[in-house]
Amino acid sequence: MEKIMKSRESAYLRLKRTLNAASDHASLAKGIGPRSRYAPILTAAAVLAGFAGNPALARTNPDTAPAAPVSPQTDAGAQTSDQTAPAPTAASNGDIIVTATRREESLSKVPLSITALTADTLTARVVTKEQDLASLVPGLVVKNGQNQNQLSFTLRGQTLDPFSGASPAVLTYLNEVPFGGGNSATSFYDFSSVQVLKGPQGTLFGRNATGGAVLYTSTLPGKDFGGYLTVRGGMRNTLQVQGAIDIPLITDVLQVRIAGDYQRQDGYVRNRLAGGTLGNTDNKSGRATIVFQPSSDIKNVTVLQYSKFGGNEAASQLYSYYKLGATNNGYALTTTLDTVYGNGFFPGVGDGPPGKGTFPGAVAGYLAYQQTHPYDIYLSYDLPHDADNYFAQNTTTIDLNSATTFKNIFGYQKSYAKTPGILSGSPFASLDLYNSTGAFKGPPGGEVFRNTSLSDEIQIQGQGANGRLKYIIGGFYNYQTREEGIPVIVGGELAAPLGQVLYHTRNTDESKALYAQATYDLSDAVQGLSITAGGRYTWETVGQTPYPDHVFFANFPQERRDLSAPSWNFNLQWQFNSNNQLYFTQRGSFRSGNFNGAVVPYNFVNFFQNEYTHDFEVGYKFNGKIAGKRAHFNIALYDQIVSNAQHSLYAVVAGAPSAFTVNVPEAQVKGVEVDGDIVLVDWLKIGFAGAYTDAKYTKNIVDLSRQTGVAGYKIPFDSYPDAPKVSGSLYADVTLPVSEKIGRAHFRADSFSQTSSYFSNNNNSITPGTQVKGYTTVALRLGIEDIAGSRLSASVYAKNVFNRLYYQAGYVEGNSGGFNTVIVGEPRTVAGEITFKF
Repeated sequence: MEKIMKSRESAYLRLKRTLNAASDHASLAKGIGPRSRYAPILTAAAVLAGFAGNPALARTNPDTAPAAPVSPQTDAGAQTSDQTAPAPTAASNGDIIVTATRREESLSKVPLSITALTADTLTARVVTKEQDLASLVPGLVVKNGQNQNQLSFTLRGQTLDPFSGASPAVLTYLNEVPFGGGNSATSFYDFSSVQVLKGPQGTLFGRNATGGAVLYTSTLPGKDFGGYLTVRGGMRNTLQVQGAIDIPLITDVLQVRIAGDYQRQDGYVRNRLAGGTLGNTDNKSGRATIVFQPSSDIKNVTVLQYSKFGGNEAASQLYSYYKLGATNNGYALTTTLDTVYGNGFFPGVGDGPPGKGTFPGAVAGYLAYQQTHPYDIYLSYDLPHDADNYFAQNTTTIDLNSATTFKNIFGYQKSYAKTPGILSGSPFASLDLYNSTGAFKGPPGGEVFRNTSLSDEIQIQGQGANGRLKYIIGGFYNYQTREEGIPVIVGGELAAPLGQVLYHTRNTDESKALYAQATYDLSDAVQGLSITAGGRYTWETVGQTPYPDHVFFANFPQERRDLSAPSWNFNLQWQFNSNNQLYFTQRGSFRSGNFNGAVVPYNFVNFFQNEYTHDFEVGYKFNGKIAGKRAHFNIALYDQIVSNAQHSLYAVVAGAPSAFTVNVPEAQVKGVEVDGDIVLVDWLKIGFAGAYTDAKYTKNIVDLSRQTGVAGYKIPFDSYPDAPKVSGSLYADVTLPVSEKIGRAHFRADSFSQTSSYFSNNNNSITPGTQVKGYTTVALRLGIEDIAGSRLSASVYAKNVFNRLYYQAGYVEGNSGGFNTVIVGEPRTVAGEITFKF
């Protein structure tokens, strides 16, 4: 105890001397004329120096600590490059550095609603794939398609429906390059940060988006040799091996970082008919990062990545179906599944011992079984997944002078994915993804996607008016091609299939944009007040060409459209003291129109128009102390209007199951988002986050007469998908009273909850039975770092501790196949982790 008291006294005296020195530096700074604006920097630097001399004082919590510029020998997983390292003051106040405005700023000082996750946070909360992000960012929905590899993000009710020809409402970026996984998972490893930007985007980031953006930043190499290796293992034969090594080839000039990841895990849904499990993962990825800095004014970063995805699909399972002759609020329902395999026109066809196309009690019997056995499924064959992805990025930064920087960001991506599916989620082959002839012949078949993207962005950032004006101007170009082959067979297990089609198209999208944004400090008039205004104009050319084997090739013209629209941002920010900020933001953006490839173009109409949106947001941010305790608090209130909203419908058109995107006249989403944390005592930190979302269609009638050839065919959009009313999370991080000779031990508990939600647009009309219940999950982690003074860390963790049943995604086929399916969430999972840094 005496040694501890002396140590604390020594630390206190050292801190006091540092603060006195800082005060002397500040006083000195006041007398150096034009350089007086550097006084706060000198003060902060002196304080930081004192903290750096005492590791116990410098230690910060992983939820808020930025990736500090330290040597890889002490923290090989931390980001070490000065290009993205935070300002020195960030570590002392527990804030996080973000790049939401395309320049580095403290999270608490950015007048936008953002969730920023550091590398330490990703590790502490065992975030190893995109789906894990949903529990960290309330209001974010990470949705599967009909399998676990097709992913899309939803924010503030802005979503992408399955089988839609629309662009994503929430875009992902890897190192500022627009990144799409090509209908497969991405390579989620060795990131220095993940940032989730909420609300309409487009002014500063490459592509337009109506819901938000997710920014991945891969870790840059350090200037010293070092690295890390992490191994995870646990239930369902889980094995993940990932690591990175920094290789400084030429001191301060050329550094290389090699990172890799291997993941393997058995699925948690058992296929009782074909055997094995579904949802198996077998993914491999490698990434090389090269930093070349020939002078202090020039920096070039190149990232090369290749990923290979295997395993099989986490097939959706039967959730609801419509009986022959059923109606809903006066709308006749499609009943294909029951007609063929239930008690419809072919009674007894689906009734028999479990086997291909049969099950005791037919469709009704199988649904009852599925509801009581959510982790079992009867599918006729396995669903292997095969995908790969090539990614290249090059960023060149040149400091033209002390106030102006030129930057060029080049990106290239090529991807392939083949995803088979039994869309009914049952042994009944009502709707499967294969044909009986041609290139997609025989099960398992599968949708085939081939995507290529080439982009380049030029920007100039600068300052003027003695530092009061900050601006950025630039241009952006992106050319994408997408081939989609979607085979569909109805009743494939019957002697004579009822029908089969192939949707096979090639789409192109060329996007060009010019943008500018400026922020001006109005502190001369009102202390801490600044104003931001920005705009972007985008020219988009979209095209679609059918292949000769496309089902509608005979009356499906090659089409091309030229589109254009503005995006804008206006912001008022009042940093009325160092701890408190108020802001107001008004933004506008759009999603470009495109073509429907999976529906017959009656009257040559298969095009959907641009979607437009604008919003209003007010927010408050606090970063300081409450009753002497370090705390953060953020709140944002928003109101977003969407016109010509792009959403999908599924129907039988010209005898073929079809999916097509339409424009819903108007939707409105209002909500509140909050998050905060506080260090109650030295050993306990607690935090929370929550979102309230009120999403609805305000003008909801869509006339489909021209698209379907049926006069007077109108459909109401009456349920807003992927928008739970309330979602939120709580966590506690406990520093355990363990001797430093043993290591630094933490126990962490996280919970996440959300209310019920819909996965269709038309639950009260043509697609009932598409609401899933809310749920709560709990995760625990116990870890110890720097074991016995070594560079070895270990932890054990459990997800969904109480083994709650929930559904992570829904897939609506009610109006084209007479059924709807869901993907069940992961049950309790226990695993361990070991990390060695060198």
